[in-house]
Amino acid sequence: MIKKCICLVFCLMAVGHALSQKEYKTLRTYIKKGGNLAQTMAVVQAAEKDDELKDDPELYFLAACVQRKANDAENTKIYLKQAYDTVSFFNTTYGMFDYLIKCDQKDQLPDAKGKVKIRYRSRSYNILKDYYSNIYNAGLFFTQKKDYQNGRKFFSMYIDAASTPIFEKDHLLENDNMMPRAAFWCMANSFELKDYANVFKYSDLAARDTANTDLYLQYRAISYAALKQMDNYEKELLRGMKEEPNDMFFFTNLTDYYNSTHNYAKSLSLADSMLQMDGRKNIYKFAKTVVLYHLKDYNACINLATEVLAADSANADAYFYAGSSYFSQAVEIDDNIKPNINAKEYAAQKSRVKEIMKTALPYLERYKALRPDDKDRWAPLLYRTYLTLNMGKQFAEIDKLLLQEQEAQKKK
Repeated sequence: MIKKCICLVFCLMAVGHALSQKEYKTLRTYIKKGGNLAQTMAVVQAAEKDDELKDDPELYFLAACVQRKANDAENTKIYLKQAYDTVSFFNTTYGMFDYLIKCDQKDQLPDAKGKVKIRYRSRSYNILKDYYSNIYNAGLFFTQKKDYQNGRKFFSMYIDAASTPIFEKDHLLENDNMMPRAAFWCMANSFELKDYANVFKYSDLAARDTANTDLYLQYRAISYAALKQMDNYEKELLRGMKEEPNDMFFFTNLTDYYNSTHNYAKSLSLADSMLQMDGRKNIYKFAKTVVLYHLKDYNACINLATEVLAADSANADAYFYAGSSYFSQAVEIDDNIKPNINAKEYAAQKSRVKEIMKTALPYLERYKALRPDDKDRWAPLLYRTYLTLNMGKQFAEIDKLLLQEQEAQKKK
């Protein structure tokens, strides 16, 4: 009975060996003569699912050699200045790396006796070192084509391959000057794909690409916001202000964040701190203008908005905040006129309201002219202003516009 079992085992091994030789013969034929790549790779893919073959390092080594043969065919066309398939050229480069890394992983599996014998690593290294730069070039090619999925795929391979035992002796993560840039491009591709979690995958490595520090910090900040990690978002914007002080992205977004969360104390403190460093910078003055408006310090808001407009007459929002501050002062008086007040005082207060509304009007109309699409901001203010100032024609136009907007909202 024992002899029969042993015989059966050897028979099964012989069948498996025969199967592998049949599969491998197809691959060796392609490596020697070329042929139909798709059909040959279908053999590889079928073998990868075969329990007898899936852990055999030789399968993956031969598969890599098939990819190399196809790659060399495209490379020959380039050399001869013939038409070639760029995508195929790069994909077969990737295939070499992918299969030789798998080969090395299978090579590390212990045999039946529990021993590990590395047979292919040296050969894999000698092949891949000559093609390594093309993985980077492929990443650039696809990124420039806005094929961000493939761009990330190749840059990831460029980084991940460096961490494998095949390239261990080269210490590429430390010694390759292109490694931080590859990590940055990988980060950028993830960002463009809106895959915000993976923006951080190679973030530490990308930080070494000092030529792109501004974008690096922007990608991180926006990704934190997209992931609803607002504490990290705030920290990243503060970091950006420190490391890239000339890039206003960080200041403006931090100010907007504080204002949107009604944290006006922080927003005011931020604006004041920046004005202390550079009191002439209009963007800091404008930021404080916005905060003062939200704090209902209308006179201070108007004064600062006037300074902003003196330096930049095209600043539409400065017109809005100045006009809105005047408008709000007028409304505050109008809404608080006592019903039992004497006629003289009533007339005086109404006159005061009209005077302030007249002052607000040119600012609001200028804002409308500069931002005609921002109806939600200027239309309600102009509606009441025209009504207060008895400007019948202009009031009728705004009234009609607001009715149209209401009808449009009902249809949505």
